[in-house]
Amino acid sequence: MNVDKQFRKHAIATLTALGALAASPALAQEERSSAPSLPEAASEEPAATGSDRMQTLEERLGELNERLRESEEARLKSVSPLSWNGYVDFGYFVPLGNNGVGWIRDDGPMDQRQFPQYFNYSWTFLGDILGTAINTRGEVADLGDAPDAVRFDSVDSDGAAGFILNEINLRPRFQLSDRAILRASVNFVPRNGSDFALGDFVEADLGELEYLLTADGKTSLFVGKTLPVFGIEYKDRKSDQRFGITPSLIARYTTGPQLGIKLRSKLANDWLVLAASVTNNSSTIEMFHFYREIDRNNDPFLNGRVAVSLPVGRLFRNDDRLEFGFSGEWGAQDRATDTAGKMWFLGPDLQYLGVNLAIKGQLIEGRSPGNPDPMAGVWGLHLNLSGYLEVDWQVLAHFGIYARIENRDALVTLGDQRIYVTKERRFTAGLRVVVNPHVVVKGEYLHNDEYGGINEFDNDIATSSLVLFF
Repeated sequence: MNVDKQFRKHAIATLTALGALAASPALAQEERSSAPSLPEAASEEPAATGSDRMQTLEERLGELNERLRESEEARLKSVSPLSWNGYVDFGYFVPLGNNGVGWIRDDGPMDQRQFPQYFNYSWTFLGDILGTAINTRGEVADLGDAPDAVRFDSVDSDGAAGFILNEINLRPRFQLSDRAILRASVNFVPRNGSDFALGDFVEADLGELEYLLTADGKTSLFVGKTLPVFGIEYKDRKSDQRFGITPSLIARYTTGPQLGIKLRSKLANDWLVLAASVTNNSSTIEMFHFYREIDRNNDPFLNGRVAVSLPVGRLFRNDDRLEFGFSGEWGAQDRATDTAGKMWFLGPDLQYLGVNLAIKGQLIEGRSPGNPDPMAGVWGLHLNLSGYLEVDWQVLAHFGIYARIENRDALVTLGDQRIYVTKERRFTAGLRVVVNPHVVVKGEYLHNDEYGGINEFDNDIATSSLVLFF
Protein backbone atom coordinates (compact mmCIF):
# COMPACT_ATOMS: atom_id res chain seq x y z
CA MET A 1 0.00 0.00 0.00
CA ASN A 2 2.89 2.38 0.78
CA VAL A 3 4.46 1.62 -2.61
CA ASP A 4 1.14 2.36 -4.29
CA LYS A 5 0.84 5.69 -2.46
CA GLN A 6 4.40 6.65 -3.40
CA PHE A 7 3.74 5.79 -7.04
CA ARG A 8 0.55 7.83 -7.12
CA LYS A 9 2.31 10.79 -5.46
CA HIS A 10 5.19 10.59 -7.93
CA ALA A 11 2.81 10.16 -10.87
CA ILE A 12 0.75 13.19 -9.91
CA ALA A 13 3.90 15.32 -9.52
CA THR A 14 5.23 14.12 -12.88
CA LEU A 15 1.89 14.76 -14.56
CA THR A 16 1.82 18.26 -13.16
CA ALA A 17 5.32 19.04 -14.38
CA LEU A 18 4.82 17.47 -17.79
CA GLY A 19 1.44 19.13 -18.14
CA ALA A 20 2.95 22.54 -17.46
CA LEU A 21 5.66 21.90 -19.99
CA ALA A 22 3.25 20.58 -22.59
CA ALA A 23 1.01 23.57 -22.08
CA SER A 24 3.92 25.98 -22.76
CA PRO A 25 5.66 24.92 -25.98
CA ALA A 26 7.24 28.38 -26.28
CA LEU A 27 8.86 27.90 -22.89
CA ALA A 28 10.14 24.48 -23.95
CA GLN A 29 11.54 25.96 -27.14
CA GLU A 30 13.21 28.78 -25.16
CA GLU A 31 14.82 26.27 -22.82
CA ARG A 32 16.12 24.30 -25.74
CA SER A 33 17.53 27.40 -27.48
CA SER A 34 19.28 28.60 -24.32
CA ALA A 35 20.93 25.23 -23.63
CA PRO A 36 24.66 24.96 -24.58
CA SER A 37 25.23 23.40 -27.96
CA LEU A 38 26.94 20.04 -28.24
CA PRO A 39 29.10 18.69 -31.04
CA GLU A 40 27.09 16.96 -33.68
CA ALA A 41 27.05 13.23 -33.27
CA ALA A 42 28.42 10.99 -35.95
CA SER A 43 24.97 9.54 -36.48
CA GLU A 44 23.13 10.75 -39.51
CA GLU A 45 19.72 10.50 -37.77
CA PRO A 46 17.92 13.86 -37.82
CA ALA A 47 17.45 15.67 -34.51
CA ALA A 48 13.98 15.54 -32.97
CA THR A 49 11.84 18.50 -33.88
CA GLY A 50 9.69 20.51 -31.44
CA SER A 51 6.54 18.75 -32.65
CA ASP A 52 8.17 15.34 -32.13
CA ARG A 53 9.11 16.27 -28.59
CA MET A 54 5.56 17.53 -27.91
CA GLN A 55 4.22 14.22 -29.17
CA THR A 56 6.59 12.37 -26.84
CA LEU A 57 5.35 14.48 -23.91
CA GLU A 58 1.72 13.75 -24.81
CA GLU A 59 2.45 10.02 -25.00
CA ARG A 60 4.13 10.18 -21.62
CA LEU A 61 1.19 12.06 -20.16
CA GLY A 62 -1.21 9.48 -21.57
CA GLU A 63 0.82 6.61 -20.19
CA LEU A 64 1.00 8.11 -16.70
CA ASN A 65 -2.71 8.94 -16.78
CA GLU A 66 -3.52 5.33 -17.67
CA ARG A 67 -1.30 3.95 -14.92
CA LEU A 68 -2.81 6.35 -12.39
CA ARG A 69 -6.33 5.30 -13.42
CA GLU A 70 -5.44 1.61 -13.06
CA SER A 71 -3.92 2.28 -9.63
CA GLU A 72 -7.08 4.07 -8.49
CA GLU A 73 -9.32 1.26 -9.78
CA ALA A 74 -7.19 -1.32 -7.96
CA ARG A 75 -7.47 0.72 -4.74
CA LEU A 76 -11.25 0.95 -5.01
CA LYS A 77 -11.57 -2.78 -5.68
CA SER A 78 -9.54 -3.50 -2.55
CA VAL A 79 -12.21 -1.77 -0.41
CA SER A 80 -14.86 -4.23 0.77
CA PRO A 81 -18.44 -3.41 -0.31
CA LEU A 82 -19.62 -4.67 3.10
CA SER A 83 -19.33 -2.48 6.19
CA TRP A 84 -20.69 -2.74 9.72
CA ASN A 85 -21.81 -0.23 12.30
CA GLY A 86 -23.42 -0.76 15.65
CA TYR A 87 -23.17 -0.27 19.38
CA VAL A 88 -23.66 -1.69 22.84
CA ASP A 89 -25.84 0.44 25.14
CA PHE A 90 -25.46 -0.25 28.86
CA GLY A 91 -27.24 1.80 31.52
CA TYR A 92 -28.30 2.35 35.10
CA PHE A 93 -31.66 3.90 36.06
CA VAL A 94 -33.43 5.04 39.22
CA PRO A 95 -37.25 5.40 39.35
CA LEU A 96 -38.33 8.21 41.67
CA GLY A 97 -41.92 7.65 42.77
CA ASN A 98 -44.96 5.55 41.84
CA ASN A 99 -42.79 2.43 41.38
CA GLY A 100 -41.57 3.75 38.03
CA VAL A 101 -45.10 3.79 36.56
CA GLY A 102 -46.21 6.84 34.56
CA TRP A 103 -49.95 6.65 35.30
CA ILE A 104 -52.47 6.35 38.13
CA ARG A 105 -56.11 5.22 38.17
CA ASP A 106 -58.95 7.69 38.48
CA ASP A 107 -61.39 5.63 40.54
CA GLY A 108 -63.44 5.80 43.69
CA PRO A 109 -66.82 7.47 44.28
CA MET A 110 -68.01 9.76 41.50
CA ASP A 111 -67.63 12.92 43.58
CA GLN A 112 -64.00 12.07 44.33
CA ARG A 113 -62.86 11.47 40.76
CA GLN A 114 -60.68 13.99 38.96
CA PHE A 115 -62.54 13.40 35.67
CA PRO A 116 -66.09 12.32 36.49
CA GLN A 117 -67.13 13.13 32.90
CA TYR A 118 -65.54 9.85 31.83
CA PHE A 119 -67.65 7.71 34.17
CA ASN A 120 -69.00 5.76 31.15
CA TYR A 121 -65.60 4.09 30.69
CA SER A 122 -64.86 0.97 32.72
CA TRP A 123 -61.41 2.26 33.65
CA THR A 124 -59.92 5.75 33.54
CA PHE A 125 -56.15 6.25 33.72
CA LEU A 126 -54.32 9.54 34.22
CA GLY A 127 -50.75 10.36 33.19
CA ASP A 128 -48.52 9.01 30.44
CA ILE A 129 -47.90 5.28 30.16
CA LEU A 130 -44.59 5.92 28.33
CA GLY A 131 -43.60 8.95 30.41
CA THR A 132 -41.03 7.17 32.61
CA ALA A 133 -38.60 6.27 29.82
CA ILE A 134 -35.18 4.94 30.82
CA ASN A 135 -33.39 4.47 27.48
CA THR A 136 -33.29 5.48 23.82
CA ARG A 137 -35.65 2.64 22.92
CA GLY A 138 -38.32 4.45 24.96
CA GLU A 139 -38.84 1.54 27.34
CA VAL A 140 -40.22 2.57 30.72
CA ALA A 141 -39.16 1.52 34.20
CA ASP A 142 -42.51 -0.22 34.70
CA LEU A 143 -45.78 -0.40 32.77
CA GLY A 144 -47.82 -0.98 35.93
CA ASP A 145 -50.61 -3.45 36.59
CA ALA A 146 -53.61 -2.13 34.72
CA PRO A 147 -56.76 -4.26 35.18
CA ASP A 148 -57.81 -6.59 32.37
CA ALA A 149 -54.71 -5.76 30.31
CA VAL A 150 -52.16 -8.27 29.06
CA ARG A 151 -48.92 -6.45 28.27
CA PHE A 152 -45.30 -7.26 27.61
CA ASP A 153 -43.51 -5.28 30.31
CA SER A 154 -39.95 -5.55 28.99
CA VAL A 155 -38.25 -3.96 32.03
CA ASP A 156 -40.78 -4.50 34.85
CA SER A 157 -38.55 -3.09 37.61
CA ASP A 158 -41.38 -2.62 40.13
CA GLY A 159 -39.75 0.64 41.18
CA ALA A 160 -36.29 -0.77 41.86
CA ALA A 161 -33.12 0.86 40.59
CA GLY A 162 -30.77 -1.28 38.57
CA PHE A 163 -28.36 -1.88 35.74
CA ILE A 164 -29.67 -2.78 32.31
CA LEU A 165 -28.16 -3.79 28.99
CA ASN A 166 -30.49 -1.65 26.92
CA GLU A 167 -29.62 -2.90 23.48
CA ILE A 168 -27.00 -4.44 21.21
CA ASN A 169 -27.37 -3.04 17.70
CA LEU A 170 -25.81 -4.24 14.43
CA ARG A 171 -26.18 -2.28 11.18
CA PRO A 172 -24.72 -3.95 8.06
CA ARG A 173 -24.37 -1.97 4.84
CA PHE A 174 -23.61 -3.54 1.46
CA GLN A 175 -22.82 -1.67 -1.76
CA LEU A 176 -24.69 -3.73 -4.36
CA SER A 177 -23.61 -1.48 -7.22
CA ASP A 178 -22.51 2.10 -7.85
CA ARG A 179 -26.06 3.29 -7.13
CA ALA A 180 -27.65 0.53 -5.05
CA ILE A 181 -27.12 0.19 -1.29
CA LEU A 182 -28.54 -2.46 1.05
CA ARG A 183 -29.00 -1.52 4.72
CA ALA A 184 -30.34 -3.36 7.73
CA SER A 185 -30.57 -2.79 11.47
CA VAL A 186 -31.02 -5.57 14.02
CA ASN A 187 -31.44 -5.10 17.76
CA PHE A 188 -30.62 -7.77 20.33
CA VAL A 189 -32.44 -6.98 23.58
CA PRO A 190 -31.59 -8.96 26.74
CA ARG A 191 -34.57 -9.09 29.12
CA ASN A 192 -36.02 -11.19 31.94
CA GLY A 193 -37.02 -14.77 31.30
CA SER A 194 -39.51 -16.84 33.27
CA ASP A 195 -40.64 -20.45 33.62
CA PHE A 196 -37.35 -21.71 32.12
CA ALA A 197 -37.79 -19.54 29.01
CA LEU A 198 -35.41 -16.79 27.90
CA GLY A 199 -36.78 -13.27 27.90
CA ASP A 200 -34.30 -12.01 25.29
CA PHE A 201 -35.68 -10.95 21.92
CA VAL A 202 -34.46 -9.86 18.50
CA GLU A 203 -35.94 -6.91 16.62
CA ALA A 204 -35.40 -6.29 12.90
CA ASP A 205 -36.16 -2.57 12.77
CA LEU A 206 -34.73 -1.73 9.34
CA GLY A 207 -34.23 -3.57 6.05
CA GLU A 208 -34.11 -1.41 2.94
CA LEU A 209 -32.69 -0.97 -0.53
CA GLU A 210 -31.65 2.56 -1.48
CA TYR A 211 -31.22 3.31 -5.18
CA LEU A 212 -29.61 6.62 -6.15
CA LEU A 213 -31.71 7.98 -9.01
CA THR A 214 -29.27 10.80 -9.83
CA ALA A 215 -25.49 10.82 -10.23
CA ASP A 216 -25.07 13.47 -7.52
CA GLY A 217 -26.72 11.16 -4.96
CA LYS A 218 -29.30 13.74 -3.90
CA THR A 219 -32.40 11.87 -5.10
CA SER A 220 -33.00 8.35 -3.80
CA LEU A 221 -35.68 5.67 -3.95
CA PHE A 222 -36.05 3.41 -0.90
CA VAL A 223 -37.84 0.05 -0.83
CA GLY A 224 -38.43 -2.15 2.23
CA LYS A 225 -38.75 -1.41 5.92
CA THR A 226 -37.50 2.16 5.90
CA LEU A 227 -37.21 5.14 8.22
CA PRO A 228 -40.25 7.44 8.29
CA VAL A 229 -40.39 10.90 6.71
CA PHE A 230 -42.41 12.65 9.42
CA GLY A 231 -40.56 15.39 11.28
CA ILE A 232 -36.93 15.18 12.40
CA GLU A 233 -36.67 13.04 15.52
CA TYR A 234 -36.40 9.73 13.65
CA LYS A 235 -32.87 10.80 12.64
CA ASP A 236 -31.81 10.46 16.32
CA ARG A 237 -33.62 7.23 17.11
CA LYS A 238 -30.49 5.16 17.89
CA SER A 239 -28.22 5.44 20.94
CA ASP A 240 -25.11 6.34 18.95
CA GLN A 241 -27.01 9.05 17.04
CA ARG A 242 -28.93 10.74 19.85
CA PHE A 243 -27.18 13.49 21.79
CA GLY A 244 -29.02 12.55 24.97
CA ILE A 245 -30.70 9.34 26.10
CA THR A 246 -34.49 9.32 26.02
CA PRO A 247 -36.88 10.18 23.16
CA SER A 248 -39.44 12.96 23.46
CA LEU A 249 -43.04 12.42 24.54
CA ILE A 250 -44.19 12.68 20.91
CA ALA A 251 -41.52 10.36 19.47
CA ARG A 252 -44.02 7.49 19.70
CA TYR A 253 -45.91 9.07 16.76
CA THR A 254 -42.98 9.92 14.47
CA THR A 255 -40.04 7.50 14.80
CA GLY A 256 -41.42 4.07 13.91
CA PRO A 257 -40.08 2.35 10.74
CA GLN A 258 -42.58 1.88 7.91
CA LEU A 259 -43.03 -0.88 5.35
CA GLY A 260 -43.31 0.47 1.81
CA ILE A 261 -41.69 2.73 -0.81
CA LYS A 262 -40.08 6.11 -0.15
CA LEU A 263 -38.68 8.89 -2.35
CA ARG A 264 -36.34 11.58 -1.02
CA SER A 265 -34.67 14.47 -2.83
CA LYS A 266 -32.59 17.59 -2.17
CA LEU A 267 -33.05 20.34 -4.74
CA ALA A 268 -31.92 23.93 -5.42
CA ASN A 269 -28.44 23.47 -4.02
CA ASP A 270 -29.85 21.59 -0.98
CA TRP A 271 -32.16 24.47 -0.07
CA LEU A 272 -35.31 22.43 -0.73
CA VAL A 273 -35.84 18.99 0.83
CA LEU A 274 -38.72 16.77 -0.31
CA ALA A 275 -39.72 13.33 0.95
CA ALA A 276 -42.78 11.15 0.35
CA SER A 277 -43.71 7.54 0.95
CA VAL A 278 -46.51 5.02 0.47
CA THR A 279 -46.58 2.46 3.29
CA ASN A 280 -48.64 -0.14 5.11
CA ASN A 281 -48.54 1.65 8.42
CA SER A 282 -48.18 4.98 10.19
CA SER A 283 -44.92 6.21 11.74
CA THR A 284 -45.93 5.27 15.29
CA ILE A 285 -43.57 2.98 17.22
CA GLU A 286 -44.22 -0.73 17.44
CA MET A 287 -44.73 -0.87 21.22
CA PHE A 288 -47.53 1.71 21.06
CA HIS A 289 -51.26 1.02 20.52
CA PHE A 290 -51.42 2.17 16.90
CA TYR A 291 -48.73 0.21 15.06
CA ARG A 292 -49.19 -2.76 12.78
CA GLU A 293 -46.52 -3.74 10.27
CA ILE A 294 -48.63 -5.99 8.04
CA ASP A 295 -51.80 -4.34 6.76
CA ARG A 296 -55.28 -5.63 7.57
CA ASN A 297 -56.91 -3.33 5.01
CA ASN A 298 -56.36 -2.39 1.37
CA ASP A 299 -55.80 1.36 1.75
CA PRO A 300 -52.19 2.63 1.79
CA PHE A 301 -50.77 5.15 4.22
CA LEU A 302 -49.54 8.35 2.55
CA ASN A 303 -46.66 10.28 4.12
CA GLY A 304 -44.82 13.45 3.14
CA ARG A 305 -42.50 16.22 4.29
CA VAL A 306 -41.29 19.45 2.70
CA ALA A 307 -38.52 21.56 4.18
CA VAL A 308 -36.47 24.66 3.40
CA SER A 309 -32.87 24.33 4.55
CA LEU A 310 -30.94 27.60 4.58
CA PRO A 311 -27.21 28.18 5.07
CA VAL A 312 -27.00 30.87 7.73
CA GLY A 313 -23.40 31.97 7.37
CA ARG A 314 -21.13 32.30 10.30
CA LEU A 315 -23.21 32.13 13.44
CA PHE A 316 -20.72 29.60 14.68
CA ARG A 317 -19.28 28.21 11.45
CA ASN A 318 -19.87 28.76 7.75
CA ASP A 319 -21.64 25.42 7.25
CA ASP A 320 -24.39 26.05 9.84
CA ARG A 321 -27.93 25.49 8.53
CA LEU A 322 -31.41 26.53 9.59
CA GLU A 323 -34.26 24.28 8.45
CA PHE A 324 -38.04 24.75 8.52
CA GLY A 325 -40.20 21.73 7.70
CA PHE A 326 -43.80 20.58 7.60
CA SER A 327 -44.96 16.96 7.67
CA GLY A 328 -48.21 15.10 7.26
CA GLU A 329 -49.51 11.55 6.95
CA TRP A 330 -52.95 10.11 6.28
CA GLY A 331 -54.43 6.67 5.72
CA ALA A 332 -56.55 3.81 6.94
CA GLN A 333 -55.99 3.24 10.62
CA ASP A 334 -53.47 0.61 11.67
CA ARG A 335 -55.05 -2.59 13.05
CA ALA A 336 -58.42 -1.76 11.44
CA THR A 337 -59.86 -4.28 8.97
CA ASP A 338 -61.95 -1.66 7.15
CA THR A 339 -60.97 1.61 5.52
CA ALA A 340 -63.77 3.82 6.86
CA GLY A 341 -61.77 5.30 9.70
CA LYS A 342 -58.82 7.47 8.69
CA MET A 343 -55.82 8.24 10.85
CA TRP A 344 -53.80 11.41 10.34
CA PHE A 345 -50.96 13.45 11.81
CA LEU A 346 -49.53 16.82 10.80
CA GLY A 347 -47.19 19.45 12.18
CA PRO A 348 -44.20 21.76 11.63
CA ASP A 349 -40.60 21.27 12.70
CA LEU A 350 -37.56 23.49 13.11
CA GLN A 351 -33.86 22.78 13.52
CA TYR A 352 -30.68 24.78 13.67
CA LEU A 353 -27.65 22.59 13.06
CA GLY A 354 -24.24 23.95 13.93
CA VAL A 355 -20.96 22.22 14.66
CA ASN A 356 -21.19 22.51 18.46
CA LEU A 357 -24.82 23.60 18.90
CA ALA A 358 -28.14 22.17 17.75
CA ILE A 359 -31.65 23.51 18.43
CA LYS A 360 -34.54 21.22 17.50
CA GLY A 361 -38.28 21.57 17.84
CA GLN A 362 -41.43 19.91 16.56
CA LEU A 363 -45.20 20.23 16.94
CA ILE A 364 -47.79 17.59 16.09
CA GLU A 365 -51.54 17.09 16.11
CA GLY A 366 -53.50 14.02 15.07
CA ARG A 367 -56.63 11.89 15.17
CA SER A 368 -57.60 8.25 14.94
CA PRO A 369 -61.27 7.24 15.22
CA GLY A 370 -60.80 3.77 16.73
CA ASN A 371 -63.59 1.20 16.93
CA PRO A 372 -66.53 1.36 19.36
CA ASP A 373 -66.19 -2.39 19.93
CA PRO A 374 -63.28 -2.91 22.37
CA MET A 375 -62.96 -6.53 21.24
CA ALA A 376 -61.74 -5.28 17.85
CA GLY A 377 -58.58 -3.95 19.54
CA VAL A 378 -58.57 -0.74 17.46
CA TRP A 379 -57.69 2.24 19.65
CA GLY A 380 -58.94 5.78 19.26
CA LEU A 381 -56.75 8.87 19.54
CA HIS A 382 -57.42 12.56 20.00
CA LEU A 383 -53.98 14.19 20.04
CA ASN A 384 -54.17 17.91 20.70
CA LEU A 385 -51.25 20.16 19.80
CA SER A 386 -48.15 18.66 21.44
CA GLY A 387 -44.42 18.98 20.92
CA TYR A 388 -40.93 19.61 22.21
CA LEU A 389 -37.99 22.00 22.03
CA GLU A 390 -34.45 20.73 22.63
CA VAL A 391 -31.04 22.40 22.86
CA ASP A 392 -27.82 20.33 22.52
CA TRP A 393 -24.52 22.08 23.21
CA GLN A 394 -21.12 20.45 22.95
CA VAL A 395 -19.38 22.90 25.27
CA LEU A 396 -15.94 21.32 24.98
CA ALA A 397 -14.54 18.61 22.76
CA HIS A 398 -15.23 16.00 25.45
CA PHE A 399 -18.16 17.54 27.34
CA GLY A 400 -21.69 18.51 26.35
CA ILE A 401 -24.98 19.47 27.99
CA TYR A 402 -28.58 19.43 26.79
CA ALA A 403 -32.10 20.33 27.87
CA ARG A 404 -35.57 19.60 26.51
CA ILE A 405 -39.04 20.90 27.38
CA GLU A 406 -42.07 19.06 26.02
CA ASN A 407 -45.73 18.35 26.42
CA ARG A 408 -48.29 15.77 25.32
CA ASP A 409 -52.03 16.43 25.44
CA ALA A 410 -53.98 13.34 24.38
CA LEU A 411 -56.98 11.10 24.91
CA VAL A 412 -56.46 7.43 24.03
CA THR A 413 -59.52 5.17 24.14
CA LEU A 414 -60.48 1.55 23.56
CA GLY A 415 -64.21 1.45 22.90
CA ASP A 416 -66.04 2.26 26.13
CA GLN A 417 -63.68 0.08 28.14
CA ARG A 418 -60.54 2.17 28.75
CA ILE A 419 -59.50 5.81 28.49
CA TYR A 420 -56.07 7.33 29.10
CA VAL A 421 -56.16 11.03 29.88
CA THR A 422 -52.72 12.57 29.32
CA LYS A 423 -51.81 16.16 30.06
CA GLU A 424 -48.11 15.83 30.66
CA ARG A 425 -45.25 18.30 30.70
CA ARG A 426 -41.74 16.97 30.97
CA PHE A 427 -38.45 18.74 31.67
CA THR A 428 -35.34 16.81 30.71
CA ALA A 429 -31.74 17.81 31.40
CA GLY A 430 -28.55 15.90 30.89
CA LEU A 431 -24.86 15.81 30.16
CA ARG A 432 -22.58 13.74 27.96
CA VAL A 433 -18.89 12.93 28.17
CA VAL A 434 -17.05 11.84 25.03
CA VAL A 435 -14.36 9.50 26.35
CA ASN A 436 -12.97 8.78 22.88
CA PRO A 437 -14.39 8.47 19.34
CA HIS A 438 -16.03 5.15 20.26
CA VAL A 439 -17.16 5.66 23.87
CA VAL A 440 -19.77 8.13 25.20
CA VAL A 441 -21.20 8.36 28.72
CA LYS A 442 -24.54 10.14 29.25
CA GLY A 443 -26.56 11.08 32.32
CA GLU A 444 -30.14 12.40 32.36
CA TYR A 445 -32.93 13.48 34.69
CA LEU A 446 -36.61 13.52 33.64
CA HIS A 447 -39.17 15.47 35.65
CA ASN A 448 -42.79 14.68 34.76
CA ASP A 449 -45.39 17.30 35.62
CA GLU A 450 -49.14 16.69 35.20
CA TYR A 451 -51.46 19.63 34.46
CA GLY A 452 -54.96 20.46 33.19
CA GLY A 453 -56.93 18.99 36.08
CA ILE A 454 -54.66 16.00 36.80
CA ASN A 455 -53.21 16.10 40.29
CA GLU A 456 -49.45 15.88 40.07
CA PHE A 457 -47.86 12.68 41.39
CA ASP A 458 -44.23 11.58 41.73
CA ASN A 459 -43.03 9.78 38.62
CA ASP A 460 -39.58 11.14 37.81
CA ILE A 461 -36.65 9.16 36.39
CA ALA A 462 -32.86 9.42 36.66
CA THR A 463 -31.06 7.37 34.05
CA SER A 464 -27.66 6.92 32.45
CA SER A 465 -26.14 5.27 29.41
CA LEU A 466 -22.71 4.02 28.37
CA VAL A 467 -22.63 3.71 24.58
CA LEU A 468 -19.81 1.76 22.95
CA PHE A 469 -20.04 2.06 19.19
CA PHE A 470 -18.14 1.24 16.03
